[in-house]
Amino acid sequence: MNGRDLTLGALAGLAVAGMVAKRRRGSRDESLASLTRGVLRLPGQAPIQIKKLGAGAFATAYVTTEMTPPVVYVFTPDDVYDKELLAMARDAEPQNPHLPKVEKVGETRDQFIYAMPLYRTPLRKADSPSGWKDYAILKTCREDAYEHWDPRRLVGKRGYQINEETVTCAEATGVSPSTLEALRILVDTAANYSDDYVFEFSPRNLATDEAGTLVLLDPLFDREKLQAKRQRERRKTEQAFRGRGW
Repeated sequence: MNGRDLTLGALAGLAVAGMVAKRRRGSRDESLASLTRGVLRLPGQAPIQIKKLGAGAFATAYVTTEMTPPVVYVFTPDDVYDKELLAMARDAEPQNPHLPKVEKVGETRDQFIYAMPLYRTPLRKADSPSGWKDYAILKTCREDAYEHWDPRRLVGKRGYQINEETVTCAEATGVSPSTLEALRILVDTAANYSDDYVFEFSPRNLATDEAGTLVLLDPLFDREKLQAKRQRERRKTEQAFRGRGW
């Protein structure tokens, strides 16, 4: 990706933030999607029957029950851009098999909705020996980059620095060229949104497609947003205990 691509990406991120604020202030909008009793309604489409597949810190996933092949719909808060940056990375290099096929398909008053195929997850060695080999490299390199910093510094490494060091280590350690290319695209795309996005590699956020190819399903998270969320939850729990006199 060149400098122009990065600049356009940053402008796109600002435009999204502006649209979010406008949508939250506005009245009922017929262009918004809705989910009621297992029925997803997207503007201009027939109702879609879905059921809950799982949830993470910021996203909730649903899978269709009457489609072949099934489609996964992921709902995220409109100020969390994990899936959006994956969609942008895929648009930048659609031929890379390790970037998930993510597409934004709608939005509610305070959420974005993305569609993707139902990949096989978590990653298993039996499903993709070569993918598991790459995973082992990425996991080790990310841990080394995250943990090995000078303790005399007042702050730790930023996400971008951790990601860059992870990629450098992965290349030196022999990760596959196509996976390396996907990592570089993700690093550049994430930098358009925040310096706090950082890699995370575990079997649960990696997958394989029908051909047994490694898919980087959910490899980045906003470290600052996650820490802030956990702090809010901790304070809420502490307040609840105090309210009970414990």
